[in-house]
Amino acid sequence: MKKFIKSFANLELAIFLLLLIAFFSGLGSIIEQDKSIDFYIKNYSKVILGLPTWKYLKVLDLDHIYSAWWFFSLLFVFGVCLLSCTFSQQFPALKFARRYYFYTYSSQFNKLKFTFASEKPLKGQVCFRLIQEDYAVFQKQSCFYGYKGLIGRLGPVVVHLSIICILLGSILGALKGFSAQEFVPKSEIFHVQNIVKSGYFSKVSQKAFRVNDFWVNYNKTGLIKQFQSDISILSGQGDEITRKTISVNNPLVNEGLTLYQTDWGISGLRLKFTNKDRIIQLPVSKVVESSQKVWVSWLPLNIKEKTGILLVLNNARGKIDFFTQNAQFLGRNSIGQTSLLTSLININIVDFISSTGIQIKTDPGIQTIYLGFAFLILSSFISYVSFSEIWFLQTTTTALFGGQSNRAKIKFKLEILKLKKVFSKKKT
Repeated sequence: MKKFIKSFANLELAIFLLLLIAFFSGLGSIIEQDKSIDFYIKNYSKVILGLPTWKYLKVLDLDHIYSAWWFFSLLFVFGVCLLSCTFSQQFPALKFARRYYFYTYSSQFNKLKFTFASEKPLKGQVCFRLIQEDYAVFQKQSCFYGYKGLIGRLGPVVVHLSIICILLGSILGALKGFSAQEFVPKSEIFHVQNIVKSGYFSKVSQKAFRVNDFWVNYNKTGLIKQFQSDISILSGQGDEITRKTISVNNPLVNEGLTLYQTDWGISGLRLKFTNKDRIIQLPVSKVVESSQKVWVSWLPLNIKEKTGILLVLNNARGKIDFFTQNAQFLGRNSIGQTSLLTSLININIVDFISSTGIQIKTDPGIQTIYLGFAFLILSSFISYVSFSEIWFLQTTTTALFGGQSNRAKIKFKLEILKLKKVFSKKKT
């Protein structure tokens, strides 16, 4: 078993798996994910080898790549490769770096890049000088060995740890997280019902939410600047647990649930017949093909003759355009104004029934992902620390100095030159 696990510590295999994960992740950004079957039938109807493209997407799970079992398998095997490399290579290398070993022959200094020789210095001076340069110094008779920057050897281990945390967080979020989208009229209470995406082990929150208010802010040019919702989270007894006004990029977070402001719309309007002194409520429908937000409604005047008035709303600022069934323009009015549509009908626009689009999302793996990125940032700083080693050997005729460093070689060369300036009396 140990030999089998060690076989995963293979750089070529890890790179191959990483390329596969990157390829399918990129493919998931091209192919729309987690859409309805009707969407794929409509947009992927091209026939390839006798079958429409959407069937290949469904069979191969390309419509939900990030939660597919084979994508989880790729992540799992890649994580095993990282763990195997960490325990079979990185930790032994770190343990080996902590060992002190001495050069007892002058020929051993030939393989070092930075060396010099001097007359016999006092051993105490050499030891004191190395300690001043933050080296951990070990002595064996006439030999010295010193190293510093051992923490730099932890860089690869921390990198592997960060990637594993990110993988675990992604898998946990895909398995236990869910995402829902709700369109709710203001002043209404709602529960999570319209699930867009959910994991195999996700639990949908049973909390109740209330939209206390919703409004749209406009800039000076009349374009939408921001839309905001005043949201309350309610207990089972209807008591308010927390309340916040959310907007785009300013969500409400409570016990793992995050409520985002994503969209807005108009679900109905209230009209008042001034001559009859009664208020009616009309539903509206959004024109999907329009490039702008446009809603239409129909006010029937004579059901038998199928006559009525077409109402067109193109923003939430309270303006309505009135048309006959023959598309004849009758006029435009705002909230609070009275329109004389016919000689017998006066209509007052009471209010728009606006709706807010709320995305409810939970991702239990997000904290683990953040931790992984924190480790990744930490590893980048650790990797800048150089691991440097210095050897000293005193023979019967002279003293030899030598050293090596895995990075920052110019800085290490300057350290060797300082030692050479202090101890060197002749060159070899």
